[in-house]
Amino acid sequence: GPAPRPPMNLAPSWFASKELALSRSRHPDPKAPKGRGRPRDRRAPVEVTGLRPHEHGVPGERAVVELLRAAPRRVRRLLVETGKTFDEVVTLAAAGGVSIEEVEREALEALVGPGLARGVLAIAEPPRRWDLADLLDREDGPRTRRGHRIIVALDGVLDPHNLGAVIRSVEFFGGSGVVWAQDRSAPLSPAAVRASAGASERLPLAQVTNLARAIEQVKAHGEGTWWVAGTVVDEGQPIHAFAEDPPSNLLLILGSEERGMRRLTRERCDFSLTIDRGGELGSLNVSAAAAVALALLA
Repeated sequence: GPAPRPPMNLAPSWFASKELALSRSRHPDPKAPKGRGRPRDRRAPVEVTGLRPHEHGVPGERAVVELLRAAPRRVRRLLVETGKTFDEVVTLAAAGGVSIEEVEREALEALVGPGLARGVLAIAEPPRRWDLADLLDREDGPRTRRGHRIIVALDGVLDPHNLGAVIRSVEFFGGSGVVWAQDRSAPLSPAAVRASAGASERLPLAQVTNLARAIEQVKAHGEGTWWVAGTVVDEGQPIHAFAEDPPSNLLLILGSEERGMRRLTRERCDFSLTIDRGGELGSLNVSAAAAVALALLA
């Protein structure tokens, strides 16, 4: 059978970094500005984990199952909480030659935080990060039920749970991938992976240095065979009308939770689309908007 994995080694520095972060959150700097004058931090929140920089955490049964189905060779360690049993995980691990280590709950929480693993965690090689040009060229990749290609781009989405939920919806509806910027965006963290229900381990993902330039790259690709549509709260073309005859190659852009698309992003769109509403609330959560838009366009 496969060689046993090395015993778990939780370096004290991992705990120290976590305790330091918790201490700072409980005891904020008294010199920090307060009230309305305090600047708003637009950067993505940093998740403190016990994972090393080159390690990719896949927490939760559903996400681990999808990883074992899609790419068992990427799994470096598979940790299960003592006393818990996950039959499908055990079956898939055996089929993929992945051994299981039993650890205490505290060990899992030290790696990805409390409540995230729910008893099972895979530490894996990170998924492939696609180059945008390769993603656009890929003819044999996922397609929607109409046989179209839809790539979703996220403009300034900071919440990792929203990132994961969008990835899940894109995979479900047959989208071809998700693109987002490296800076001022949520990372593909364990929380995002769990929220994606493992779709992050299957769907092509690409990060770009500048989203506005990436949009120009998409529009110039293949002699104009790709079109770009962005979602706006008001004054856009009704998305249900656009969905009657959508382009066969579409980059769909969704803006941040607070501000929507940035001006430079909005100016580069060929179409602006609005989801019709019947209630009084002004907008949908970005992951809900993604699901609605994809259900209509796919």
